[in-house]
Amino acid sequence: MKILIATDGSKNAGKAVDYGTRVAAKMGAEVLGVYVINLKSLELFALAHHDSITGYEEENAKHRREGEEALEYLASQCKQADVKCSTLIARGYPADEIIKIAEKEKPAMIVVGSLGKSNVAHMLMGSVSESIMRKAPFPVLVVRGDVEL
Repeated sequence: MKILIATDGSKNAGKAVDYGTRVAAKMGAEVLGVYVINLKSLELFALAHHDSITGYEEENAKHRREGEEALEYLASQCKQADVKCSTLIARGYPADEIIKIAEKEKPAMIVVGSLGKSNVAHMLMGSVSESIMRKAPFPVLVVRGDVEL
């Protein structure tokens, strides 16, 4: 059995990682940690720097480093909980990529954090957790706030 835990490295995603890892340990499941380099962020960067796009690759590399750090945290939580773990960095629109990966991997559930963005950020970026809940053909656990298991 496998649980897909999606992370973006944020504080709320960290709570989802912590909770999802504990659920995996209790269920005897392995974890697939996923970080998606958000093309929307890169598109917004390109729009803001249209006169000088030379920093695009640096921005892309920054996102990759953030993904590696987020997945290192997830792997350390899995190791601490004695849960088998693999990780994956994808590139695209997070909800769509997470669902594509889930369709391929067929997890027992998808675990995501809820960011609680401002109205402006929500309009620009959308809600990844909300989109996953609407589109995923698997159970989705959205972790908000501090939770105990």
